[in-house]
Amino acid sequence: MRWLAALCALVLIVVFAPNAGAIVLVRDAGVDALDASLDATVDAEEPEAEAPVAQVEPVMSASAAPVSADKATETPREVVEGSPVRLHDKRIFAIRVARSGIKPEERARRATAALERVFEETEADDARVDESKPGLAVVLVGNRPIVELTQDDADAAGDTSLSTHATTISENIRAGLKAERTRRDIATRVFSWSLVVLSALIAFLFLRWMGAVSTRSREWITAHPQRLPALRLGNVEVMRPAAFQGLIRIGISLLERGLQLTVLYIWLVFVLSRFEITKDVGGKITTTILTPLGALVGRIAISLPLFVVAIVAGVVVFLVVRFIRLFFRSVEVGETQLAWLPPDLAPAISTVSRLGVVVGALVLGAPLVTGTEQGSAARAGLAVLAALTLALVPLFSSMTIGFSTVFWRRLRVGDFISFDGRQGRIIGLSLLEVRVLDGEGAELRIPHLLTLVKPLRVLGAFPLATFEVVVDAHAPQDRVRKVMATSGASKHGEPRVRLLAIDADGARYEIVAKRALDEEDPATAITRALHDAGIEFGRSRGS
Repeated sequence: MRWLAALCALVLIVVFAPNAGAIVLVRDAGVDALDASLDATVDAEEPEAEAPVAQVEPVMSASAAPVSADKATETPREVVEGSPVRLHDKRIFAIRVARSGIKPEERARRATAALERVFEETEADDARVDESKPGLAVVLVGNRPIVELTQDDADAAGDTSLSTHATTISENIRAGLKAERTRRDIATRVFSWSLVVLSALIAFLFLRWMGAVSTRSREWITAHPQRLPALRLGNVEVMRPAAFQGLIRIGISLLERGLQLTVLYIWLVFVLSRFEITKDVGGKITTTILTPLGALVGRIAISLPLFVVAIVAGVVVFLVVRFIRLFFRSVEVGETQLAWLPPDLAPAISTVSRLGVVVGALVLGAPLVTGTEQGSAARAGLAVLAALTLALVPLFSSMTIGFSTVFWRRLRVGDFISFDGRQGRIIGLSLLEVRVLDGEGAELRIPHLLTLVKPLRVLGAFPLATFEVVVDAHAPQDRVRKVMATSGASKHGEPRVRLLAIDADGARYEIVAKRALDEEDPATAITRALHDAGIEFGRSRGS
């Protein structure tokens, strides 16, 4: 974390140092402009104040011409520096005389405070003069008075009249407010953009740090699988180590994505709140997201006891379903023997039992947990049941056919069947499908529902061999038929020999024979018998 703090400090220096210079430059430019306007105003005022002094100077000079006695006795008006009235350390005007026992310094302090409040509380800069009372001029900004002036203030400033003096001060106030607001807006905009860049960098670094932590966590789980034992509840193994490891991986990924979305949301709201034009958008986004979330949290808090009971009930249902699956699995593999349940029926019984437990928990257990038959849990159970019923119509149809096939013993494990031109031995039966091992050693899975569309031939306990043989058409066909029937016979019966066609090229026969797996292939036996009997083979059609 030290390197992250050092990096953030460096970014602050790099980002804010240029911006501070820019702000100072902007501020100095506004200040210089205001100084120039004020200097121009003072220059315009000074000739009137110093004109008498210019007339008196010849009296003080030895080389000047003499003047009259009346002019020599006139006293020039001097402009007093006075106490300055400031706006953020910028001199706006000055108060030079006391009024009603209040010193100039106190009057300047009060005027400065009023000007600061106007700048902070309102955006108005329409300075004006109220001369409704004789001998008194009040300078206002909006409806807030800034300073009260009399003729003494005008004489001390060297102005010819109170109205001129008050107008000059109002213009100075207007120019000062406008310049200070311009400086403030520019400084605020530069500072806001600096914060946007800095916050984006911090958010990016935090997202990278979260990604690195998530990656290291997943790598640690992969490298230390022995540290994650099976999840057990008492003596019942709820979750195996591999499944528990996968669950933790999914939890880490979901937590990472949630934190990333949270950081991006906070950054977006912060950026939008920094600018007046987008401040309302940020508030609307926050309201849109947090209001439903707060309502959801409130409802969860109210229904927390029921939620806990529902979680416990869900865990119980999960344990019961898992126990049923493990129990019938042990029956299927022969670890547990039951007199009333053959091992080949265990998978079907397991499926039916687990489905019944889940449906019963949704339809019957939900009202029991919630205490009402019209509660949301009960309605949710009925809705889920209806949705499953509609979505699983083909599956239920296949299960219905499979139920009659399995429990009525229409097929048995080990029997040979022929389906869609492929023949094999049944190696497994369930409520959904028949698993067949074909002659190529591949497993063929036939859904029960498909047997309604295509016929399934049940061959029994032995495979059926079907092939064709073409012999010489001039050979005695009764002898040929006898040789084929004799050589193709087995302990399971004689083959079926049928003459399909005969022409000059030869006689074509179809032989269908049953032969156990440990017996000789019927085609090989018949071919050898025909050769030993001296019967020539003919040509097949098209060869």
